[in-house]
Amino acid sequence: MSYLKNGRDANEPELVKFWKQLGYKWIPMRAGQGFDGLLITPLNIYIVEIKNPAKKWKLEDNEKKLKEDVEYFGHEYHIIETMQDAEYLAGVI
Repeated sequence: MSYLKNGRDANEPELVKFWKQLGYKWIPMRAGQGFDGLLITPLNIYIVEIKNPAKKWKLEDNEKKLKEDVEYFGHEYHIIETMQDAEYLAGVI
């Protein structure tokens, strides 16, 4: 898998920059927490896992577990791969 040294996917900076340009708040998580960050917008707070679509990826065990827990309680665990995904989550498309 192609990750940056800190364990982040290479496309994360571009996506986070886009959200920040909209005035949204990105709170990155540490490795092992089951997701990459919280995206805070005027309408909601989103649990976000960023994956690079250029690479074959799968959810790690801690990510799978958190996704299951979040969905059990009726919420959504957002997997973002592309700028289009980021725009959709931000509500701009």
